[in-house]
Amino acid sequence: MRTTARPLALVSSTIILSSCVLGPPPGSPDYQTPGSIRGDSSPHGTSFGDKAWRSVFSDSTMRKLIESALKNNPDLVAATYRIEQARARANASRSDWFPQLGGSGGASTNYGSINGGQVAPGSDRSSETYDLTGLLSWEIDLWGGIRRSNEASRSRLLESEYLRDAVQTGLVAAVAGSYIELTNLDERLAISKRTAQSRQESLKLVTSRRDGGVSSDLEVGQAEALLGQARTAIPITEQAIAAKENEIRSLLGEFPGSVPRGGQLDSSLGIKGGLPSTLLERRPDVAAANQAYQAATAEIGVAIALRLPSLSLTGKGGVISSSLDNLLDSNSGAYSIGPSLAGPIFDAGRSKARVDAAKALAGEALAAHDKAAKQAFREAADSINAHVKTGEISAEQSRLVEANRKVATVANERFEGGESSYLEVLDAERNLFSSELDLADARRDQLLSVVQAYRALGGGWK
Repeated sequence: MRTTARPLALVSSTIILSSCVLGPPPGSPDYQTPGSIRGDSSPHGTSFGDKAWRSVFSDSTMRKLIESALKNNPDLVAATYRIEQARARANASRSDWFPQLGGSGGASTNYGSINGGQVAPGSDRSSETYDLTGLLSWEIDLWGGIRRSNEASRSRLLESEYLRDAVQTGLVAAVAGSYIELTNLDERLAISKRTAQSRQESLKLVTSRRDGGVSSDLEVGQAEALLGQARTAIPITEQAIAAKENEIRSLLGEFPGSVPRGGQLDSSLGIKGGLPSTLLERRPDVAAANQAYQAATAEIGVAIALRLPSLSLTGKGGVISSSLDNLLDSNSGAYSIGPSLAGPIFDAGRSKARVDAAKALAGEALAAHDKAAKQAFREAADSINAHVKTGEISAEQSRLVEANRKVATVANERFEGGESSYLEVLDAERNLFSSELDLADARRDQLLSVVQAYRALGGGWK
């Protein structure tokens, strides 16, 4: 009874000692947000970023492209595997709470030395040894280092999950934005072809007038130059279209190829920032920075624990015999168990430097969180402002196109009536072509502002 009670007493006493946790407890930074997101007219309403991406990007073609990207994009796949890595490391860290059991077995034939005193003269110099041994090792969390290590591992796991959400948010925005840019290039190509066709008719008119003695070679040359401007824009735009299609296919994790067309994003969606404090929760990059700070804080406690003695419960037991026949006999049993205390005495400041480094890393993580939070508010404010202003620009550009179209009509009528030279037509047509392209770009920017606002406000990962 006494021999059984002693190991139990040792185990009980070591567990009782493991009650101290050193280092600062991990937690979110105490961050003060501004009263509202700049430019948000309804700071207390529901945020545009709270919507699922499927309700924002309602066009069926764009949806299919985004869904394909979410399944096959290599960056998103890699981010998913990083989560699995972090989960495996967290599981490995969790195992430190439990005893580690192992075993060994062996058989050996020995031949002893008489001169070395291993065997007595005249004795049998040959012998055999057989053993089966179980090994026990259990480190007691005396200073809370294991607990802090587990807290750090959990935070790293959450960080990896938030980083994947950030990749997904960026991917959704990238596919939507690239698709909008592609449709803009399609519109620019249509404008260029329509303009080239119109200018081809004008060149025929000017040429016939010259042949009739009404116009000059200069005016024919001007008409040819005007046609050449529109024709040159066609292959340039077609090249950009092919490059943009290849870019989208790359985002989809596919080889270069064409991309189907469909509708477009609704630019009239209401953009609201919502409560400033929840922006930090919706933005996955900020949430990831928060978890990185918590992990770095927990690792301070791990570093402190390494400066102090470690307490372990170790033991081994099994059977040992000089004969295989009686190896499993009760008289072959043997065991030993007991605590061991080990720690640094002099390491030339290595342990202290490790703690200082952990504190510095936590400070760096806090600064990174501060940067991410302020960047989030900046992007949110910029996107809300961009959505308002691009709408105004688009409206003004529409009026400018109508004005230039009227001017071009009048200039052509004056030229055909012999009231002016072709120079007026040249200037009017150039201004109209340029303003039509600018209007297409203004519409694109207005649509892109919706995508940018959705991403800046933390949408896209749901």
